[in-house]
Amino acid sequence: MAALGRHSRPHGSRAERRAIAIAAALAAAGFLACAAGLMVDPVRTWGAYLTAFTCAVSIAVGGLVFQMIAFATSSRWMSVVRRLAESTTLALPVLALLFVPVVLGAGHIYPWADGARAVGEHQREILVHRAPYLNLPAFAARGAVYFALWIAVAWLLRARSLRRDRQGQRPGADPEAVLGRDRAISCALLPLVGLAVTFAAFDWIMSLAPGWYSTIFGLYYTAGGFVAALGLLLLLARAAGRSSDLAGAMTPDHTHALGRLLLSMVIFWAYCATFQALLIAIADKPEEVTFYVDRLRGPWPGFIVVLIVGHFALPFLALLPRGVKRSSRAMAVAGGWVLVMHLVDVYWLVMPQVVEDGDAVPHWLDLAALAAVLGSAVAFALWRQLGVPLVARGDPFLPAGLRYRSWS
Repeated sequence: MAALGRHSRPHGSRAERRAIAIAAALAAAGFLACAAGLMVDPVRTWGAYLTAFTCAVSIAVGGLVFQMIAFATSSRWMSVVRRLAESTTLALPVLALLFVPVVLGAGHIYPWADGARAVGEHQREILVHRAPYLNLPAFAARGAVYFALWIAVAWLLRARSLRRDRQGQRPGADPEAVLGRDRAISCALLPLVGLAVTFAAFDWIMSLAPGWYSTIFGLYYTAGGFVAALGLLLLLARAAGRSSDLAGAMTPDHTHALGRLLLSMVIFWAYCATFQALLIAIADKPEEVTFYVDRLRGPWPGFIVVLIVGHFALPFLALLPRGVKRSSRAMAVAGGWVLVMHLVDVYWLVMPQVVEDGDAVPHWLDLAALAAVLGSAVAFALWRQLGVPLVARGDPFLPAGLRYRSWS
């Protein structure tokens, strides 16, 4: 336990400050490029921005869900990576700020925000029917509620975690009792956080085609974000584990546990994707099949193949061997891979409703928006993490977590 604090620096290392500067520079360059894109092709720019934004939010909220599950299940091994999971949620405030451009640009990409984008009399009738829900003030207000909930829960859990670090572990204290309030908060609010992600998926992505609906779509989006959050945790564990206090805590057993969880969530994501397609195909309703009709022309069938192979088949096969899941290097590669596949997935969800047939896919504006959103999120999260130990030293589950052994 004493060795866990030897690498911490109150103001962060030079490498950390350099990383913040690089991320901030990328964000600035991305926003400048997006500003130029608004003059050239505003619809494509807003579509690219929405893709980057919804991808980043899903990962940050996925990290929050990971924390809440750890508390709700009283998991010991997760205490070792709890602070890493906290760090993935630190970008939520800046992402809330980045939601403002989505509201401002809604008229360019959402048919319900601009009736001229509606195709056909039937879609116009649907928009009139759904106008009490699909209107700009309600859209903005719901988004504010989602972020208020996510930020409040993330802040509360992190504040309690940092306070325990300052107070230290009390000898003889019952770990279950010390973390009782965190567990109560997580158990009570986890359903609300899940519902917020579900309705955010409905508002931000599904309403791009307001005539289409799928009751499993929110779960599909949430599962993809959770997979990506696990991938980010594995990347962070590898990057930080060699030069921080995490080096004295993270073992192949913890990597193996994260790998098992990643494998199960990859399967769950594939289950959601498959059954959404199967149920829509079986029902064969015109208003439901439009989602896949739009994605079976132009360049989009190739994305389906990439997702089947890259988001499921390859990770599934790669994560089966026990030795792979115990290698931090191999799991970092797997984590980076599923992060990229999640971006491809969100791109496939958003862009077919935005771009015209024959438009370039991908486009330089996609990279610009990605740099703007992810650069801002990474820079802000790194800045808030400066000087904070990467292991929650005051966590009463940490001693048991450090002794964790994975036998399966």
